[in-house]
Amino acid sequence: LVGCMMHERAFGADTMELGHIDYSYKPVKPVVSNECQAMEVCQQNMVIPLFYGAMPNMGLYYTPDGPFENPGDLMKAFKIQEAWDSMEHAAEHLSRDTVWVMQKIFASGADGVNFDTTGAAGDADMYGTLHAIEALRKEFPNMYIEAGMAGECVLGMHGNLQYDGTTLAGLWPHQQAPLIAKAGANVFGPVCNTNTSKTSAWNLARAVTFMKAAVAVSTIPCHVDMGMGVGGIPMLETPPIDAVTRASKAMVEIAGVDGI
Repeated sequence: LVGCMMHERAFGADTMELGHIDYSYKPVKPVVSNECQAMEVCQQNMVIPLFYGAMPNMGLYYTPDGPFENPGDLMKAFKIQEAWDSMEHAAEHLSRDTVWVMQKIFASGADGVNFDTTGAAGDADMYGTLHAIEALRKEFPNMYIEAGMAGECVLGMHGNLQYDGTTLAGLWPHQQAPLIAKAGANVFGPVCNTNTSKTSAWNLARAVTFMKAAVAVSTIPCHVDMGMGVGGIPMLETPPIDAVTRASKAMVEIAGVDGI
């Protein structure tokens, strides 16, 4: 509550997000009542829109943390079909858990949901998230849904999964945007990874190029992911403010993003 109100009243944030310390949907399930209570209290004390944010984080559904065998271990044993099955089952659980959690949180007054680092565990992670967005949009037609990516390119851990006839593996930001919109999201968060072997100027030029292409084809607003390691921001816990402001301004004025 204090953090949310500080961002609203001291830092001038136009939106804020509530998130659990584990920041993933699966660990929120046992404590969803606490999160609902926190959401209600924050909403009673704030004016700006308050979202609920968490990561799909499909890796938590694999052993030793989850019920399904780790596809990485299965692939090492050349059990390719079993690895595919494990990913598909995990994606189903991811979709189900995310929808269940957001049903509760939305009933407690959340103004929207943020899917943070979509596709972190590869194309199956994105597959599960897209279906979760689709289900939430169907149940809550007016829900505000933001979907931000984990990286610039969707890793083909599975390789065969498709959404709306498009193979998810290997998609870049300008190819991801139409699928995110198709699923029913309101806002897309494209990513360009920072190459720590290159200069800030090089990274910013590359990031702006990526974002400009994504903005050009996206039918929904693009809120570029900018922070430690993405969006032309130096890979530091507290990045130099001159590099950050230069990157922010370039994204708005050159790439034409709708938000950050």
